[in-house]
Order: sequence, then C-alpha cells, then structure tokens
Amino acid sequence: MLPVSVVLPTRDRLTSLVVALEALRQQRRAEPFELIVVDDGSTDGSGAFLARLAAEGAIVHVRGEGRGAAAARNAGIRRARGEIIACTDDDCEVPPDWVARLRDRLVQTGAAAVGGRVVAAADAVRPARISQAITNGIARVLNDGGESPFLTSNNVAYRAAALGAVGLFDERFTGAGGEDRDLHARLRARGERLVYAADIVVTHRPQMSWGAFLRQQAAYGRGARRYYGQRGTRARERSWMGPGQYLRAFVAAVGEARPEDRAAVALGLPLSQAAVAWGYLRTR
Repeated sequence: MLPVSVVLPTRDRLTSLVVALEALRQQRRAEPFELIVVDDGSTDGSGAFLARLAAEGAIVHVRGEGRGAAAARNAGIRRARGEIIACTDDDCEVPPDWVARLRDRLVQTGAAAVGGRVVAAADAVRPARISQAITNGIARVLNDGGESPFLTSNNVAYRAAALGAVGLFDERFTGAGGEDRDLHARLRARGERLVYAADIVVTHRPQMSWGAFLRQQAAYGRGARRYYGQRGTRARERSWMGPGQYLRAFVAAVGEARPEDRAAVALGLPLSQAAVAWGYLRTR
C-alpha cells in the first residue's frame, strides 16, 4: 500500500480548522497516514492549538512564512514522507473514506493526479454557495470527458514523484487562484495524466461576505493574468474555454445552484466575471 501524506495549509481559521482536522481523524479504510498542517502566519490561536496536537503526535506542525497557500503547501510537501500527497483546505470537510479513495483511484488509473468534486456545505452562507456554484459550473464543462485539467487543490492527490519532477506549486502565485492551474499545466506538458473523480466529494464551508466574494473573483483574475504571463516560457496548451464553453458553464452554474439561489447565480455570474476582468487587467 502506497504511504499517504495529507497536507493542509491554514491561516486564521481556527474554528473551521478544528472541523477539518476532526474529519481527517475519522478516516476509515486508510492505512495510518501522515497529517501535515502548515500554519501560514495565524494570529488567532491556531499556532498554539497545532503545537499541542504536534506534541501529542497527532500531526506534523510546519510554520509557514505568511507567503500564501502555494508556498504553504510546498512547505508541507517538502516535509512529507508519503509517495502520495493529498491536499485539502482548512475550511473543508472530507468524507470518512477520502484518503483511501484518492489513494485507490491513483493506483487504479496510474494517473499523476486525481481530484474530486467540491460542494458547498448545507449551512454555508449564500455568497459561498454562489461562488461554489460558479466554480462547479466551470468544472462540469471542463471535466466533461472524465479526464480534465480542472482539479482544485482542496480535493486532490498527487504522486509525490510527479510533483517533484515539475517543481511543486509556483510560489509567485501568492493569492487565491492560478497556482493549481499552473501546476496541472506543467504536469500535462510532461505527459502526465490527470483524472477527475466526481464521486469523491468534499464539503466546503468558507466564511464569505458579498465583498469577499468579489475580492475572491478579482484574485482569480490576477491569478489568470500571472498564469498567462508565464505561458511563454512553458509548453503551450490549448486555450481552456471558448465562448461556447463559457455559455455552457453559465448554464451549468445555474443548474448547480440550489433552487433558491438560481436567481442570485444568474445575477452573480456577470458580477463575478466583471471582478475577474478587473483583477486581470490591473495585474502587470
């Protein structure tokens, strides 16, 4: 059985971090796995909490440098001993068989990466539900063939050797968005296979206001600008989405939403795209 290391970056989300870690503690069908939590400069007591868990032998506690999720994940990956690296986030709740199923799917498919579906928690606030519906609409279109470039770093597992071969996450992506897309493009350019597993589902419960929603979308735009700005030095790939795919993604996003959220998604889509464009155009 291939050994697994789980890497979870965190910053100032102690309440949701406790939930995320409890879900990982409840894993079934999994051989003992290494759990690495990277505290990326928290000031809310998370550091002391993690230090206690580390003293008990429950986790490996890595202190990050406050340089963002990409750098934090890399710090955890560099400490990892597993041949498989699974990643999730501090505002996510994984199912009880998450580790085992990601590991099994990597072995069965021979892929370098396997990523699953992410859904908003039943009690998630509306801006978070709208954000997730938009992301899932895009994912549904891009993952239509079963193997896809669209995997997200809050529900994914990699072969450690493949990560090492392409140089891990690019730490120049300091905000939300772009770093996983960039990593997956480099894996594909190397000839590696990426697999989307819609049946491996993680629950997402971010605390998000409407202002935070727009800031998130702008961050995605900044990440996209950095990604395209670096493509000239890397293997070329086809453009991800044309106009027809965008239209399909919009329709899919409305379909992904709860009935009571569909009008908000229809209104939120243009706002999200405007924020993405704003972030993209303001980034040099």
